[in-house]
Amino acid sequence: MRLLVVWGLCAFVAVSVWALPEGEMMDANLLVDASGALHFNTSGAVLLNGVDVARALRQAQQQLEQLTQTMQRLPLIYAPVIISTDAIAASSVYAADLDGDGDQDVLSASRNDNKIAWYRNDGMGGFSAPIIISTAAISPWAVHAADLDGDNAIDVLSASVTDNKIAWYRNNGQGNFSEQRVISTNATSARASFAADLDGDGDLDVLSASTSDDKIAWYRNDGSGGFSNELIITTSAQSAWSVVAADLDGDGDADVLSASSTDNKIAWYRNNGNASFSDQIVISTNAAYACSVYAADLDGDQDIDVLSASYDDNKIAWYRNDGDQGFSSELLISTAADAAWSVYAADLDGDGDMDALSASRDDNKIAWYRNDGSGVFTNQIIISTAADAAWSVFAADLDNDGNMDVLSASSNDNKVACNPEQVRVSDHQFWQPALPDMHTRLIQQIQLSKRAGKSARMAGAAAHKHDAVGSSCPAVDKAKTAGRHGYLSHHNPVYFCFQCVRCQKKPH
Repeated sequence: MRLLVVWGLCAFVAVSVWALPEGEMMDANLLVDASGALHFNTSGAVLLNGVDVARALRQAQQQLEQLTQTMQRLPLIYAPVIISTDAIAASSVYAADLDGDGDQDVLSASRNDNKIAWYRNDGMGGFSAPIIISTAAISPWAVHAADLDGDNAIDVLSASVTDNKIAWYRNNGQGNFSEQRVISTNATSARASFAADLDGDGDLDVLSASTSDDKIAWYRNDGSGGFSNELIITTSAQSAWSVVAADLDGDGDADVLSASSTDNKIAWYRNNGNASFSDQIVISTNAAYACSVYAADLDGDQDIDVLSASYDDNKIAWYRNDGDQGFSSELLISTAADAAWSVYAADLDGDGDMDALSASRDDNKIAWYRNDGSGVFTNQIIISTAADAAWSVFAADLDNDGNMDVLSASSNDNKVACNPEQVRVSDHQFWQPALPDMHTRLIQQIQLSKRAGKSARMAGAAAHKHDAVGSSCPAVDKAKTAGRHGYLSHHNPVYFCFQCVRCQKKPH
């Protein structure tokens, strides 16, 4: 009897056909081919702790295939990645390429440590420790990123509550930021900032929303990062919480959209094309404590619809743009977001339409709602309930796999987290490599031992399957009876299939 010792498994592979007088072999069980490679026929002759290896591997493959079919019927799951737990009272999260290396880095604002920070992406969805941009924004509420000085580097923009400040931080293109550059201190209890070209001159201007003065305002960019004093759009957004810009009337310029909580209002302001805006145009007053708004084409008709989150009624809703400067009444997506606080839209399932995302504070929930392409949404699909006081949600492709990942900031646990795209364990990219890898991992642990104690380790990077799964080994079929030299070669790469183990001598 000869033994193949399986290191790390505390097991032995017994080649039962060697239970013969020393030097005697049996055809088709222990063979050497023309190149001197040793073959073990595993048609029932090689046992691992009394188990037929060939049969076990065939059964394992069948089980994997059955598991694959089973998992395809199970719900999709997420695998959350914690980026940081050092953002004290995290309030905002965003993604942009801050160091110019082609991947999306993560940006956060946290209120209780006055911190604007970023996290460098390694290109595969792994992130650095926080890199502090500034602690000069007192209670920063929101953070945004855009090229504000026209140098093709993404700068950072913040809104902070306690110091009523809208400010930006110049990026040198490598993720090194200037000290805080104040745009305004007149946004009383500043809650949001946004960047868009509002005057049509090719550079990005800045928008703000502030609650204590009911104000939506903008700041004209001179093209090099110098900003005008505030230009008031409205003071009729009672407790203005959120502001974004989008071309809502299809005339080629960026209009402004707001959410305000005291008047439960979603409203917009038409850009007249000459750097002036219309009076407030109300879309809805049914969003109880409206606190977040976003704009996207939700029904696939090529105009920009409106999405909102409202805190008091736990509501995620949208408003259909009729293409003629009008919006529908509220179209309810969900009331299952307990204390809905943030809303965003992105194509999360890769089907070409925009799905909805929400963060809700009282149920610690990050969730999404699948769009069928016409603006009909599924019930809430929970991504996470581990975001304690979920405050902000965003989506971007963080690991460069072509799929959208979901970012969240949560206040009570000081957390910035990434929820990579949904994964079924039956995905082709997950399971298909597992079949040959299973064989390789087994064989890489085998060492062939001789009675005298001499051994040949058969592990290493060269291990791989000999031929297609389930096919026969030509050497076993045709080779002549082997001599004893076959099992003495050192550092042999091993070739494995369901029919044989092939021990190839190392070239000299």
